[in-house]
Amino acid sequence: VEHDLLQQKADGSRFVESLTAEVAAGASYQLRLLQTGARAGRVNAAMALQGEGASCKVLGTLLADEEQQLDLHSLIHHSVPGGKSEQLHKNIVAGSAECIFKGSIRVDKAAQQTTSSQLCRTLLLTKKAKVKAMPSLQIQADDVTCSHGAAITELDETEVFYMRSRGLDPGAAKKLLLVAFPQDLLGDLSKVAPKVYQRAIDKLVRMAAQ
Repeated sequence: VEHDLLQQKADGSRFVESLTAEVAAGASYQLRLLQTGARAGRVNAAMALQGEGASCKVLGTLLADEEQQLDLHSLIHHSVPGGKSEQLHKNIVAGSAECIFKGSIRVDKAAQQTTSSQLCRTLLLTKKAKVKAMPSLQIQADDVTCSHGAAITELDETEVFYMRSRGLDPGAAKKLLLVAFPQDLLGDLSKVAPKVYQRAIDKLVRMAAQ
């Protein structure tokens, strides 16, 4: 199952969504999450890998500007052997907005030979932009391959300088870097939901102008 959750509500609205997925033996589930709209938006996602060889992937992108607060709270629960999970998450935050990522991976004692990874990366574009990144591993098994991490940074001035040396002005260089940053997570969204994809790109362009 490939599941897209695309949140682009009106600026003043509030959005709360909870979803659960139970993945049986040999099955796979992928959630692609994109949040760009709403004054306050929160997604709660829980994936339970309940059969041997089950797998899941969670790809999350949050674009927050002005005074938005966008959240993802997720739980991936491995309860049987041989499961695989991957979570990749990116935030781009501007204005005085805030993004919150709280991702937990739970591996029970019976879930030997589990492979799981989790990574959250954030770009802060203004001094007032904020992020709370809380990746978490709870491992009771001993025969597992698991990793998690979080990185928070500003735009790389070395990359901006490189593009300027190739003839781009600072604004164009910044726009190109911001549009490129989430592309590995958005994947084929430009074909599956072109209007949603274009609205996301338009927002990135506006954020680059700051």
